[in-house]
Amino acid sequence: MNIFLNTRKHMLNAYLKTAICLTTFFLTAFLVLFSKDAISAPSKKNKAQIGTNHALIIGISDYNKWADLKSPAKDAKAIYKILSTRYNFKRSNIILLTDYTKEKPTLSNILNYLDKYTTELKVTDNLLIFFSGHSSEDEKGETYWIPQDGKKNSKMTWLKHSDLCLNFFAADNFKAKSLCIITDSVFSSKLIRSGAISLTPYDLRYPEKIKEKSTRHSREVLSFGDQHWPGSSKTDGLGLFTYYICKALQDNQLDIIDFENLVFDEEILFSITRIAGTRMMRGRLKTPLEKGGQFVITKTKRVPKINVLTADISPKKGYPGSSFLFTATTAAPATEVFIEINGTKHPMKGSGKKWKLNKRVETLGKNRFKAIAANSNGTLGKSKSGSLTIIKQQAAFADVKTISVDPKKGLAGDTVKFSATTSSPAAEVIVTIDGKPFKMAGAGTDWHLDEAVMAFGKIKCTIIATNSDGIQGKQKSDTLVLAVGPSNVVDVKTDPETVYAGEEFIITALTDRPAKSVTILLDGRKYTMKGSGTKWISKRTIKTIGEKNYTISAKNPKGVKGSPQSGIITTKKSPLPIPNTLSADASPATPGKNFAGDRFKVKVKTSAPADIVYIKIDDETQKMTGSGTRWEYTTKIDIAGATPFSVFALNKDGARGSSKEGKIIAAKPPALPVSIVTANVNPKKGNRGRAFTFKAKTDMPATEVALMIEGKRYDMKGTGTSWSYVSRIDKIGTIEFSMVAKNEDMVEGGIKTASLEVIKRRYKNNKDGTVTDLITGKIRDRFLDHGDGTITDLATNLMRPKKPKQIAVTYEEATEYCRDLEIKGHTGWRLPTLTEWKRFVDKSNQNPSLPNGHPFSSVLTHVDYWTKSKHKFGSQYVYKISLWTGKEGYLNKKKDSIVWPVRYAELEE
Repeated sequence: MNIFLNTRKHMLNAYLKTAICLTTFFLTAFLVLFSKDAISAPSKKNKAQIGTNHALIIGISDYNKWADLKSPAKDAKAIYKILSTRYNFKRSNIILLTDYTKEKPTLSNILNYLDKYTTELKVTDNLLIFFSGHSSEDEKGETYWIPQDGKKNSKMTWLKHSDLCLNFFAADNFKAKSLCIITDSVFSSKLIRSGAISLTPYDLRYPEKIKEKSTRHSREVLSFGDQHWPGSSKTDGLGLFTYYICKALQDNQLDIIDFENLVFDEEILFSITRIAGTRMMRGRLKTPLEKGGQFVITKTKRVPKINVLTADISPKKGYPGSSFLFTATTAAPATEVFIEINGTKHPMKGSGKKWKLNKRVETLGKNRFKAIAANSNGTLGKSKSGSLTIIKQQAAFADVKTISVDPKKGLAGDTVKFSATTSSPAAEVIVTIDGKPFKMAGAGTDWHLDEAVMAFGKIKCTIIATNSDGIQGKQKSDTLVLAVGPSNVVDVKTDPETVYAGEEFIITALTDRPAKSVTILLDGRKYTMKGSGTKWISKRTIKTIGEKNYTISAKNPKGVKGSPQSGIITTKKSPLPIPNTLSADASPATPGKNFAGDRFKVKVKTSAPADIVYIKIDDETQKMTGSGTRWEYTTKIDIAGATPFSVFALNKDGARGSSKEGKIIAAKPPALPVSIVTANVNPKKGNRGRAFTFKAKTDMPATEVALMIEGKRYDMKGTGTSWSYVSRIDKIGTIEFSMVAKNEDMVEGGIKTASLEVIKRRYKNNKDGTVTDLITGKIRDRFLDHGDGTITDLATNLMRPKKPKQIAVTYEEATEYCRDLEIKGHTGWRLPTLTEWKRFVDKSNQNPSLPNGHPFSSVLTHVDYWTKSKHKFGSQYVYKISLWTGKEGYLNKKKDSIVWPVRYAELEE
């Protein structure tokens, strides 16, 4: 019965009446039919052919009536994150429905959004639908997505793919230009026309051609082709299908890529087939709207890497199990920051540039750690390293027992007495006042400190003690309240005290408490002094002769004036003119190029002939060379950026003219190119589909190293001069690869090329039950007994239990048995495919038809064995295998047969 009626409103009502119980019918109908939540409209910038990318991402782990799944909710979040941070999907255009979102992935919510997309998307828009969760296939070959509230035995509460296609995906009024369904589930082959894109990214004109294809309408389906395969530690907790999609999105080096080429990559196909024993499916929905287009995505603008500036640890030493506070600051706001301790990563808490983590550490000895920051694209920047030490406890903890602050109230600048006692003798006690540490005086368990506290307001004071092991004990804190007192000027000085008229002199003022501003009244004019806290200065000149009185006054942070101080400056007539500095210009000295490390020349011009001219750079004062009014000085600048300097001149009477300040600007020199010294692979010869480890050594630290294999580019992992990458190779033959490094300016150096050999299979079967290693030439037993109840077949890289299950079960019971099976930590079991059975059995033997010398036991032969391969008779039939004869047959899934699980097992060299 078609559950959809002629109009969409009637269709949704009919669907919901059968799907939702009567007690919730009216509420659900209201949500589906009258919800005012609108999908974001396409941005005004993205009209014409580009359109706007939308996505409906569904991940269901927590089911009401079905068994819970571990990965799907995490799968959906991972897809959401990578699309919104690395590709042209705005978060406002993505609908995420998981167990943890406000709107749940229920039947009504999913239908509600599909209805909105059908009515609101424009002809230039694109829609991606991603699904991860339970799915089902019935006896007629109809396939379904199971929503969160789907009932176990009620198909009317499921999302039937043929109905979704009829009313949404393939409907004439579904206006979107491109639709791509990526589903971690079964999807009926009856609904699609099978086919593969002929254009590949290896085509030199791929960007141009794929853009043209993206202008045409498309209705794509990319399906896992089987029930959801759960995550593991090897897939970072993501489902198998989602893990490889995220990996492809992460590793993609192209600015523009279509989903089909991205998902149906050889490495993904080979890995999924090997592990899950399933064949992924792709094709186009059977609708006139399918015009051979492609859903194309583009990478967002490259986001700069974010480097960690500081990585600190407190305390630096502890006992096993001690808690440590890790803090990190980054050069720019980071999306994520990790602390890696002894090779294990731990996410830090924080935002922007400041991050922290409290973590207990158990391992004795020196524990190295590093902080690593990731930008919004997930790219890692330069790390910062440190270490902490764990020692065996020898001395008792010196915990702070009592703390005393006297007085607890007063004025900023008052002297406060801090006292503390510890629970056992301490080697050192520190009091931190307003964030600044001070060592306390004392010995044993009694400690004290008298300190003038310049801060004001409510001030936190914390005291912590360290024992003779250098380990900190428990701290204690107290508060001190200091009001803002007057900032009184307590001392003034002039240097020199007597000057020539027109000569520069310096007035210094000291206040008893931090001041907000300090002014000087001199010769009838008021000037603002420079400085902060309690020290302030002012450079001045006086052209008239005689004694001049000046008065200096300060204001506290609340703007209240304190008591002033006065002083006298005496000026006299100079027999010679005062040489004021008119100009001071810096430029690269020949043959410099304005880079750090070059020599720079500072040229100075004075208003009158000078006897001596001084230049002050980096707190060092040097004499310049020259005569009269022209002077110069040459110096080497090693640090890129601005190096400040100041120049002043004296005449023969020692009279000092006005100074001039300037900056020497040195640019960062271009980084030297980084070359690949060695480009190695291990093994150099291996079988198809195995993991190859590529390693590169550079002649100097590199910022990035890229690996190119058969036209594909991969970012290698590492730092400094050591880099590596692990990749599986599916092609057979001699495979060339290249490596190239980038320096800190992101400029590539020379390319290093090498090759490896990939063979179809590593082992060749021998009639006596042994195998020949085609790489080493050695003969060995075909079956490897692990001694834990499992045996690996070297010829197929498949592990089996030593004996099959002894009771015949239905197909559904067999798949559940495989899914739940764990043998000595080995998980990820499944039914073998027909092809895998054929490679395992030996028809020359009977009862059982197994290879010579096999180590298996309790092999039943009077009952056939399940495969997971579908038979041509329909979705309810699969192939079976007889271990009496080794011949194949077929069986209805509701019948009983023996289950003998397999799992992929890649063996170490």
